Amino acid sequence: MDIDFKRLLTAMALCLLIMYGWMYFTGKFKPAPPGQTTPSATTPTRPSADTEPDRQPTVTVPTPGQWQLQQPPSQQQKEYILGGLEKQGDKYEYKARITIDSASAAVSQVLLSEHKLKVTDKKTGYPLLEPTQDDQGRVRHSLMLGHLKFTGRAETFDLSDNCWKPQQDSTDPLTGIRSVGFTAMIEDHENNPIMEITKTYRYGDNYVLDFSLDLANKSPQPLQIESLELLGPMGLIREDPRSDTRAFMAAYFDSQGKITVEREYMSTIETKPQKTMLKKPFGASLQWFAVTNKFFAAAVHPIKNNNLQEIEGKIFDMYEIESKLPTVDKIESKLPTVDKIESKTPPKQNLAVQTTLAMEKPIDAQSNITFDFEVYLGAIDREIFENPQNANLNNLHYEKLMPNQSCAWCAFDWLTFLVLKLMKGTYMTVGNYGVAVIILVLLVRLVLHPITKKSQVSMMKMSKMGPKIEEIKKKYAGNKEEIQKQTMAIYKEQGATPIMGCLPMMLQMPIWIALYTAVNTNVALRHQGLLPAAWHWLNDLSAPDRLIPFSWFGVAEPVQIPLLSSLMGNFDAINLLPLLVCIAMFLQTKFSPQAKMAGASPQAAQQQKMMMYMMPAMMFVFFYNMSSGFNLYIMASTFAGLIEQRFIRKHLKKEDEKAAVGTTTATVKISSRMGPKKKKQKPPIKYT
Repeated sequence: MDIDFKRLLTAMALCLLIMYGWMYFTGKFKPAPPGQTTPSATTPTRPSADTEPDRQPTVTVPTPGQWQLQQPPSQQQKEYILGGLEKQGDKYEYKARITIDSASAAVSQVLLSEHKLKVTDKKTGYPLLEPTQDDQGRVRHSLMLGHLKFTGRAETFDLSDNCWKPQQDSTDPLTGIRSVGFTAMIEDHENNPIMEITKTYRYGDNYVLDFSLDLANKSPQPLQIESLELLGPMGLIREDPRSDTRAFMAAYFDSQGKITVEREYMSTIETKPQKTMLKKPFGASLQWFAVTNKFFAAAVHPIKNNNLQEIEGKIFDMYEIESKLPTVDKIESKLPTVDKIESKTPPKQNLAVQTTLAMEKPIDAQSNITFDFEVYLGAIDREIFENPQNANLNNLHYEKLMPNQSCAWCAFDWLTFLVLKLMKGTYMTVGNYGVAVIILVLLVRLVLHPITKKSQVSMMKMSKMGPKIEEIKKKYAGNKEEIQKQTMAIYKEQGATPIMGCLPMMLQMPIWIALYTAVNTNVALRHQGLLPAAWHWLNDLSAPDRLIPFSWFGVAEPVQIPLLSSLMGNFDAINLLPLLVCIAMFLQTKFSPQAKMAGASPQAAQQQKMMMYMMPAMMFVFFYNMSSGFNLYIMASTFAGLIEQRFIRKHLKKEDEKAAVGTTTATVKISSRMGPKKKKQKPPIKYT
């Protein structure tokens, strides 16, 4: 039987079209269950505050004896602004601009006034915290409450949205601290109050947002909370292009007062879901929990009633909105003038932290209990934590917020601190951190110059020992002990040692590691460059130099290359400094005095040739996405070493020539003093 494949394919396509059409029709017009709303098929977008329609609360029909959340009257959503981004003279009036969303009674956005998102931005306003979306497409805000459950009750109350009403908005005329409060009420089936929940935010001119949660029992019987979810800070963007250093962490104090820090990185919980929970040490008390990236952190410190359990990390999607900066930030202004900045930064995945509050004792009838928190919002900077003016940050060990360094075990804290102090002290003089890095190179080279000179002398002596060593290897072939013994005898005779050739490099390695740690995690170098920001190169020493960004060619996402990305990170630009470091390493290896030793042995020549090309190539791979401040130091130090090596070898060559001339002159003088050599008289010839 002949089959008409054209008609068969047409019929199959028609059937598929009818099936997908029916699925779309039933999915779109199927009525939602009671108490639920139909989710939108598209990603929600955030309308501006002056055009957003009134939110309609979800209406639920309580069953007899069931408790429910009181639905506040329909009202327009408002955004309460705490702090601001304006300057008073040379300083900012506030450290941050905090936006409180009235519908969720939570922090929807935090902009830091002392930092910018990009080095080319003209205005400050680093987006520290932003809204995110969970796996159900719901918008989540920082410090948002989740589900509440009482012991002995079956109901679960969702406190995340549409149950709050503004209760307080005042400013202390003496301190300038503004307070904003919201309340939610749980009622029984007869609309009698059961529990009033109050959230209050207070913010002044420092780095700390005070947040309190008050639970008031309005019923005639004790109430015990079994669990209350609290979403912590969220919305931090990725700062490091080489590796994602975003993490959620918690600090605990044990019974002996020792601080213990638990940390999990976002890159880990993406691949290992079992790593989403932090383990609380036995008998320890929670000091704070936080989310961090390379330079910034948002940490929540419970002041009293420490009943937070199960610190959990969650991965949400970035909620793509346009951040708003007010031109005039007045306290009474609820709808500021919109000034857009770019807050969408790849990747779109984001990290949030969640904890659960549990109570050991019930709340007595007609009484209340208050949970107080201090939320640190700012940079990870020791100077902030140790500043006497920030007394509320002392003894909290916020320095533990710094991301772990892969080479932290081989670095010295005192050396890192010294390098950082030298750079900052030089910066106060020259006003440029790039110049400060170059001056640091000169200082280190000056201190190590005597050792470098001895190293060059030793290497030049070793370069002349090549033929003798080869003769020893041929003479004592097969006898390794004798070869080693004779070789060491020659080293001792010439006054040379192989260790001296590597000593300057070995002494500089701790300095390199200390500099890497200081530059890579020091927020003071963020957006500080050797060249002005308008030059678009070397304008941020804490990031790769990015000579030619891929964004110029329309490539928005970083490029991933198999195998290489695991070593070098993702590629978002062509970086010049790593190439210059590679060239400097190649020249240093090529013109090293040890390179001349290779002429005595073909095998040694082959090894030297491999090292000449492999070492620079390895440096290029490892240093490609490292911070430009670190690469600038390595490049400047290597080229300075080449110049120093040239002058030292030239000086040593002149000394050798003088010594040779002196030896020849001394021999001539001795011969002249002794006079001309007298010829021996021949005996007379005898004739017979």
